[in-house]
Amino acid sequence: MSEKICFFEITQDWQPEIYSQKIKMKLEEVQKKAEIIFVDEPLKEENAGNYWDISIASIYLDSLITENVLQKMPALKLIITRTAGFDHIDILACKRKGIAVSNIPSYAPTTAAEYVFSLIFTLARKLHVAFEKVKNFDFSREGLLGIDLFQKTIGIIGTGNIGSEVARLAYGIGMRILAYDINPSRWLVEKYKVEYVSLEHLLRESDVIVIMIPFYSKTYHFINKENIKLVKENSMLINVARGPLIDTDALLWALENGKLKGGIALDVFEGDHLFLEELYLKDKVIPWEECQKSLKALKLLSYPQIIYTPRLADYTEEGLEKLKDLVIRDIVHFLTYGSCLSQVEPYF
Repeated sequence: MSEKICFFEITQDWQPEIYSQKIKMKLEEVQKKAEIIFVDEPLKEENAGNYWDISIASIYLDSLITENVLQKMPALKLIITRTAGFDHIDILACKRKGIAVSNIPSYAPTTAAEYVFSLIFTLARKLHVAFEKVKNFDFSREGLLGIDLFQKTIGIIGTGNIGSEVARLAYGIGMRILAYDINPSRWLVEKYKVEYVSLEHLLRESDVIVIMIPFYSKTYHFINKENIKLVKENSMLINVARGPLIDTDALLWALENGKLKGGIALDVFEGDHLFLEELYLKDKVIPWEECQKSLKALKLLSYPQIIYTPRLADYTEEGLEKLKDLVIRDIVHFLTYGSCLSQVEPYF
């Protein structure tokens, strides 16, 4: 009997017909067959029962895999998230039920790192302000005085695949590079002169702070109302990792107290589901906690030094192609050998 594979949260950017043909061709090479379906909705408790016979689920950021979801999907063998992070999956519940979980930890590190620097350059040269001024037929340079990045200090919190690429680009620009990581990289120290320091030291010394760590229980509000007091007045803060890594209340405190005047650029933020997930807005009841987070995030927009973008860090033609290829590779490997190439294990 052939397996049934469902890809959730699929937009037309993925070109489902072409994608389906590519998967089937790869499966034929290993003499495997599968029924493949694509849906635009995320996988959640509300709709999990509709997919009771799915054996492999490929999900994205807005799916939420809980024990109740797993109860409603008895045929499920593999969950593969098309993300590096996996905080939206109850890994322990999957482990108890013998369901394999796979992620894509490093499909587009350069893509994401380039985006980080596009945000840094935008803040450094106040491009977002300039665009708005010109739209209003204001061609004056008032309020547009920028800064050079050469010889400035960048602090990278998390030097994994993407953080390492951020370090490479920063080194090319001529920046001093500080880093914080529980597993320092000797290679980065030797290659790009990265200085590993404490988190407190990094926050005090950095002109640009980039947060690139994974999100799980121990990193919730990693940047909070206590440690944000350490940052420089004119520093900037960039987050393209996960929204809950930064406490929105901490950002509001910083802005109200003259911190982070260099700007804040958020590709992800607390409560962003409410804005980014169209289907979520159609729900009859939106949890009050989510509404609170979203309203606080909207308040940040009243400050001119804020940039929000809708999860664009890995959103390029090249990034999508790499992601497709790796997802297909992992599914074919699982169907052939019964194991994952990128097996996810829970944090303890």
